[in-house]
Amino acid sequence: MTSPRLGFKRMVVGLPQTMADRAAIDVAANLAEFLQVELLAAFIADPALRALAEWPAARELRTLGQGWQTIDPAQIKHDIEQMSAIAQRRFAETVGSRSIKTGFDVVMGAQMLASLIHADDILAILEPDHPGERITRQFTSLLDTAFTSAAAILAVPRRVLRPTGPILAVAADGGDHNNLRLALQIAAASKERLLVATPPGARLPPEILAEAERQGVPIEQIFTGPSQQPLAMALPSVRSNERLRIVARDQLPADAPQLFANLRGIPVLVVEPERTGARAESEERHAD
Repeated sequence: MTSPRLGFKRMVVGLPQTMADRAAIDVAANLAEFLQVELLAAFIADPALRALAEWPAARELRTLGQGWQTIDPAQIKHDIEQMSAIAQRRFAETVGSRSIKTGFDVVMGAQMLASLIHADDILAILEPDHPGERITRQFTSLLDTAFTSAAAILAVPRRVLRPTGPILAVAADGGDHNNLRLALQIAAASKERLLVATPPGARLPPEILAEAERQGVPIEQIFTGPSQQPLAMALPSVRSNERLRIVARDQLPADAPQLFANLRGIPVLVVEPERTGARAESEERHAD
């Protein structure tokens, strides 16, 4: 299996103006390498800063007795360029010499990023270090961009619980083949076990079991609790110690911020099974 057959060609990491945690970037970089897709870091500059600086009545309060001062647009531009340069350097240091194509870009706001996102992308969103940053327009706009796009979403917690461990795929009825194929590919690349969480009584597809055996990936079925709430499907009641969880969008609540409130230190890859499957079938027909 190769990533293009599953419909993914690029991982886009949204970098905030505040310094992103290197461990979080590393999670996204590892997944991009496992899938063998391009990794693009997009530094998201806040366009409101420049707009504020150009407003004649705007003032900033400076410490050390300097009082209220006019805002210098040239200084704002310099500060943004300096922050983006630091972000680019830290990104380059984190991705290192990985065996994938990487790139860095600066975009003015999440709306501009939305125009760059394709249906075959994975948009990685890093949880802010400070809880107050979750309510900023910059972060909420990024969430809105992710959940209104057709791209898959990788939600990375600000503190990743474990760097190793099995891959967990959440299947509503055991038949979410695209979820399972993607999880199997990542498990094989990372040399980890594959766990499949299903409701009691669901059976795993024979072709998935056969493919796992062919690739030498140990596979284990675990069962979710009786709750029918969407998020309960993504949080099995058993202790599974996974490093990554893969779920479908319809297994999550409509309230996007709740995704980050329930990560519990585990990155979650949110995919659109039907859309991914359609792209894969189309590519197979085109290849034939």
